[in-house]
Amino acid sequence: MNSRLKGSEIFRNALIFFGMFVLVLGGFQFLPLSLINDHSGVLKNILASVAYFAIYGVLIWLSIACYKKYGRHSINQKLRPYDFKMAIMFYGISIILEMVLSVLNMVIYNKTTSSNQQAINEMLNRNHLTLILMLFGLIILSPILEELVFRGILMDSVFQPGAKWLPIVISGALFGLAHSPGFNIFFILTYFEMGFFMAYVYRKTGNIKANITMHMLNNLISSIGIIQIMFQK
Repeated sequence: MNSRLKGSEIFRNALIFFGMFVLVLGGFQFLPLSLINDHSGVLKNILASVAYFAIYGVLIWLSIACYKKYGRHSINQKLRPYDFKMAIMFYGISIILEMVLSVLNMVIYNKTTSSNQQAINEMLNRNHLTLILMLFGLIILSPILEELVFRGILMDSVFQPGAKWLPIVISGALFGLAHSPGFNIFFILTYFEMGFFMAYVYRKTGNIKANITMHMLNNLISSIGIIQIMFQK
């Protein structure tokens, strides 16, 4: 399980990660949400909602299958107090850095919202159903999918068992680039440090559920403004 990887295995696993990376980056699960609006019929909205969960389900199923086959840790581990403590502690550190980067971004570029967040905000202007589906995906489904791909599959299958800092840095960098399509160094650094600390938590705990918990907590707190919008409409 933890034996040294051959070059051919690393190449194969890198291709598998790249395939999952493209699927996540493509955001295919969000396409059905564009079909939901107040003027669509009930049946059309229901079918779009089912398609939304179905695509998410397929992506998560694929990532779990890859993680079980190529990962070094069991996905069935329970969340220990130590895991939870690490998730909370490094979430706090991440938030402090995020606030510092946000202030610098506002001072230098006069920007406070990333292009990733702007795309979410535009979709939220549709209706309550879109809001609810987006929130569930953002808080529950995306953390599961992204942590399995960016932490589990990447760090466990593409790097040697003894590697420590390189997989953490690469994981954070790819996570940052995936969430910041527009080149703004502060937005990239914000998502990089999030991904970096989630990767560090995974490396320290060996439990994918620890960094999934941290990711869910981050997205939950970040979604408070979206929840307020939902109740104001």
